[in-house]
Amino acid sequence: QLRQGHGRAAGLGGRSGAPDAGPVRLPRTGRAGAGEMTDIYKIIKLIMEKQFQPVIVFCFSKREVEKTALMIAKLDFNTEQEKGLVDAVFTNAIEALSDEDKSLPQIQQVLPLLKRGIGIHHSGLLPLLKEVIEILFQEGLIKALFATETFSMGLNMPAKTVVFTAIRKFDGKDFRWLSSGEYIQMSGRAGRRGLDDRGIVITILDEKLEPEAARAIIKGQADPLNSTFHLSYNMILNMLRVEGVEPEAVIKKSFLQFQALRTVPAKEKVLEELQQEVAAIGIEEEPLIGSLYALRSQLGRLAAERRATITRPIHALPFLQTGRIVRVIDGADDWGWGVVVNFLQKAPRDRLAAAPSNPVQYVVDVLLLCDPASVGTRPRPAQFPPEVVERFLAQPQVADLVGLCPPLPLPT
Repeated sequence: QLRQGHGRAAGLGGRSGAPDAGPVRLPRTGRAGAGEMTDIYKIIKLIMEKQFQPVIVFCFSKREVEKTALMIAKLDFNTEQEKGLVDAVFTNAIEALSDEDKSLPQIQQVLPLLKRGIGIHHSGLLPLLKEVIEILFQEGLIKALFATETFSMGLNMPAKTVVFTAIRKFDGKDFRWLSSGEYIQMSGRAGRRGLDDRGIVITILDEKLEPEAARAIIKGQADPLNSTFHLSYNMILNMLRVEGVEPEAVIKKSFLQFQALRTVPAKEKVLEELQQEVAAIGIEEEPLIGSLYALRSQLGRLAAERRATITRPIHALPFLQTGRIVRVIDGADDWGWGVVVNFLQKAPRDRLAAAPSNPVQYVVDVLLLCDPASVGTRPRPAQFPPEVVERFLAQPQVADLVGLCPPLPLPT
């Protein structure tokens, strides 16, 4: 049954662009018991029998990488001559380490696996070990490499076969399906240029995968690559210190500029279409309507200037006696007419606020009609019994002042 499934893998998971492309569905048996072999053990053994090595097995955690590699620790893929080469490369690499570092558990435990042609690669390894494993894999002395997805980023180390132990990963928040870009990046390691006609990709599925999700993973679009180039002041100063380097030339050669230039034709086309739409719009008596719009705009500007002049403290303070009737407009809220109760000069918080260039602010207490439901929160205008609220006179919030001041018996 497994051999039939593997035959499907060669035809379904390859990179030849066959129309029946799809993942191989094999159930996972989990941890191997006494006399029991896991699916990854069977798959790796079958890959070696069919001469489909080297193989990269992608796992999505460091613990799973080591655990899965130990499942096939009894298999041996190297000849005695290859074991001697592995031992020589490994011994020469760790010569630079101290005796104490040579006794580290990583150093002691990884060599037996490497001699058998089994390697592990993840961020938890010492940099020296990762470099040695990469060299051995490039030289063909590691037949089965168990790695995290970071191995597929930036390293040109293709293999003939790629195996996914799962199709879901934990992204720091929740478990999710692999994105199309992640799947393409990792499965793209299958197939060596000049050596293989096509690569083989085997995906182990331990749960139901809907056809829509599988199609999005396998045949979806790659993640877009956008430039994050940012021209800072430090970068400009450093370039000016170097003779013959011009900031303009650096910007022109950046990937950001390349992407911007690529979008120019599409933006020009959109601009041309919008200009054609504007030209096709017909307005009756357009000159007359244009003049009316200009007059209304001018009227609005003059009203704003008049309101700003009236509400300046130097002009408004003489009229703000107790009992003065004013009309208050606060943004979109028209409070209507209210009665001035008192006004006080607002003390500046610091010396900077008290500078001569900063206008003096006054707090005006105005008796207005408020909604009782808004008491205790932000007051809202309503036709209900009056209540005192505060307004800053320095802000253009008072829309008009009435010249009449009827005597009202209001407390100060």
